[in-house]
Amino acid sequence: MSFDTVLIANRGEIACRLIAACKGLGLRSVAIYSDADRTAPHVAAADSAVYIGPSEAAQSYLNGAKIIAAAQQAGAGAIHPGYGFLAENAAFAQACANAGLVFVGPSPKNIDLMGSKIAAKAAAVAADVPVVPGYYGVDQSELVLLAEARKIGTPLLIKASAGGGGRGMRLVTDLSHFAAELAAARAEAEAAFGDSKVLLERYVGTARHIEVQILADRHGTVRHLFERDCSLQRNHQKLIEEAPAPNLVPEIRGALLDSAVRLSARIGYDSAGTIEYLFDAESGDFYFLEMNTRLQVEHPVTEAVTGIDIAQWQLRIANGERLPFAQNDIPCNGWAIEARIAAEDPSQGYRPEIGQITAYNTPELPGLRIDSGVAMGSTVSHYYDSMLAKLIANAPDRSSALRLLDRGLQGFHIAGLGTNIAFLRDLLALPDFASATHGTATLADTYPDGWQAAIPTPQQRAEAVLARFLNDTKPVDQNPWTALGAWRITEPAGRLGAAIYQLEKGDIHIAGRAGRFEITQPDHPVITVEHANFAENTLCYESSNLRHTVTASVTGSAVTLHGQGGRQVFAVLTQAEINAQSGAQKNVGNQVLAPMPGRLSEMLVQIGDPITAGAPVAVIEAMKLMQTLTAPCNGIVSHIHFDAGDSLNAGAVLLEIDPKAEETL
Repeated sequence: MSFDTVLIANRGEIACRLIAACKGLGLRSVAIYSDADRTAPHVAAADSAVYIGPSEAAQSYLNGAKIIAAAQQAGAGAIHPGYGFLAENAAFAQACANAGLVFVGPSPKNIDLMGSKIAAKAAAVAADVPVVPGYYGVDQSELVLLAEARKIGTPLLIKASAGGGGRGMRLVTDLSHFAAELAAARAEAEAAFGDSKVLLERYVGTARHIEVQILADRHGTVRHLFERDCSLQRNHQKLIEEAPAPNLVPEIRGALLDSAVRLSARIGYDSAGTIEYLFDAESGDFYFLEMNTRLQVEHPVTEAVTGIDIAQWQLRIANGERLPFAQNDIPCNGWAIEARIAAEDPSQGYRPEIGQITAYNTPELPGLRIDSGVAMGSTVSHYYDSMLAKLIANAPDRSSALRLLDRGLQGFHIAGLGTNIAFLRDLLALPDFASATHGTATLADTYPDGWQAAIPTPQQRAEAVLARFLNDTKPVDQNPWTALGAWRITEPAGRLGAAIYQLEKGDIHIAGRAGRFEITQPDHPVITVEHANFAENTLCYESSNLRHTVTASVTGSAVTLHGQGGRQVFAVLTQAEINAQSGAQKNVGNQVLAPMPGRLSEMLVQIGDPITAGAPVAVIEAMKLMQTLTAPCNGIVSHIHFDAGDSLNAGAVLLEIDPKAEETL
């Protein structure tokens, strides 16, 4: 090979995946890390690692000059960008070549061509590949865009030309809102990609999202690795992906695959890439969306059904190797489905979660693959994407793969911060998804008011209190006094033998000793448990002649349970903690607080502005997502404490409103 050492210009699970690919080929790997990632798993997994700067991505993982200098310092001959960050940055790819380094990806020319949705649509048309009706012109004036929007009609999509992942995208159902949505899309596109150009497309409401995996070498050979279905998504961000695409007739599948190969060959593509399509399930028509000139997050499902290691072949192609297999030699066996596990709270508008992972237990079942970038003790910060891991199930058929994936999610235990695991399990159980009649609008149609977590059962509430009580009262050392439990006379005082905790539905009283307890909660019979023990994140007890074993973790007042009902998080509070919280929450009813660390992207109001409760006042950026904050009350903006671009700590007061001025509105 022309290079024997590869610098991985990324972090998290994709960095770990690429390090493993390098090891499989006998290549040395070099990791890079920021301040936030000093102890991250990808740093330990690589043969060596280079520090590249502060936690902010702009000063580390997005700083191409630093990354090239790190590669030269480490003696690397190639740089693999993974996905995200600089993976589709043509200028960075060219800078690598100028520095004498191999960029593991397509040519800068191809990245530049397909990185512009406007130019990519033109290339697709030239290759006789159908595109969604819309406007892809260079004239970006508001008058021209509005005129074109009127021609297309509603509903339509405004999309960032350089965008991806749903950023810079707006759905317009009423043209009277077009100007406001255009301004918002442009602002987000400029912030996310440094390019405010947009295109307009007809919105296909009954669409499925299908994509074709391509491998092309630098000698003119192009092969497809069949297709994937990524239709189950929210806000244009994929959640569940599978290969092959279900309920796709052979004629349409063949036309999709042929068009992807034809387009890739026409532009002289020379790496792994993915061509994405919208498929209208009602008409049977499909339309080119875009080409991703990089490794995709969902590549493992294609690897599972074809047996081809796409990450390794990216490296081999970059080193000049030819693809040795004919198209008919590539199999598509069985079924594979992937779920993206993220640090977020789907019940709170998919709010990103940050914190330290206090428990991390993964399922071990035949047919499951886990690509992860975290471990127990890892800190999840607001600086980077919220994805923690990917769980991939591979089985002979779709129904078996679905069952295996659900079992895997049930056995995937993460504590210390919220995750979307319970939400993912609910998605797998959706009737439309089970029957493969789902589309890109399925989630919005199913949860018009947002997804809500399952209501905890009385048994789960009792388990949460029992876990905290046993954790709070565990002795430092065992002696006859602690082993026997509390003296009866101490129990009413709230010492070892008894305590009162508060959950969201009122007080729960627990009393007992020597492993036998009675748990009393409102409007439910007393639950008696025996032989109760809590150690090493495992709660064991007997109740009603049944033995129960529940994975649990306790961090302060937060108790996380993992059981047959999925993951449940409880705030199990003592009276002292309730009093402390009440004091901390005083006088914030007229303040807008940062819900998590991040960066103030935009302040939407000025001092003296009248405001009504629920009106947007600021936009913050955290974990690569934009979140709009709203006013808590009516009044006049009296104080603004931060400017756009400022870094924010969790709980920072962004602005204050004078509610006494409400009568002046």
